[in-house]
Amino acid sequence: MSERLDGYLAHRGFGTRSQARDLIRRGAVTVDGGICRDTALRIVAQEVSVAGEVVPVGVDSATLLVHKPIGYACSHDLDEAPLLEELIPAEVSHLPLESAGRLDRDTSGMIVVTTDGELIHALTNPRRHVLKRYRVRYRGKLSHHAVARAAKGIVLADDPKPTLPAMLELEGTDADGIGRATIHLREGRYHQVRKMFAELGGEVVALHRDRIGSLELPADLTSGLARSLTDDERSRMFIDPS
Repeated sequence: MSERLDGYLAHRGFGTRSQARDLIRRGAVTVDGGICRDTALRIVAQEVSVAGEVVPVGVDSATLLVHKPIGYACSHDLDEAPLLEELIPAEVSHLPLESAGRLDRDTSGMIVVTTDGELIHALTNPRRHVLKRYRVRYRGKLSHHAVARAAKGIVLADDPKPTLPAMLELEGTDADGIGRATIHLREGRYHQVRKMFAELGGEVVALHRDRIGSLELPADLTSGLARSLTDDERSRMFIDPS
């Protein structure tokens, strides 16, 4: 993984990219012992120094737990901004981070962002059956056998293969007529919860993921924040709640 010299410096505390470019153009930066004025030079494993001080290489991997707010896209396409990557701490934002699955723009809650491809595969592979919990608010009256249908598996409008058995808990209706429910899934098809509720006669108006495996969204990780995932938290994502 290579990185432009100006970005390499900016990500390691040497100001903005513009300020880093000024340092480079003034001849204050050396690469492998020689002055470099090429702001776009790709840095792979060279030794970089600023004013004679070697720039620490820094971390080359990261796994983060992010509390995604509504409105952010799990994408790298600037046309879809605001993006989930904008919530990533500056010290690791230069890394090739990817989300383990996606939450659509109108869904909030916990999502893992990592450089670890094996972890992404483990969390998203349908054969692993990692359990995820979603809190749902919906309009409409669900079919009489909604809970049983979810437990059996539902054929969605755009997919002849039934969903895996899911546990649906209906929790009543608010004064404004909006229903509340919790659903536990072991797979993650595109817009799956919204499509399942549509088949059951409802329309999802709010969706929030607050648990993966037995790992609940930490109370101190408020909306818009991201922090490193601990080894214990990582393990708990693959253990069903007791």
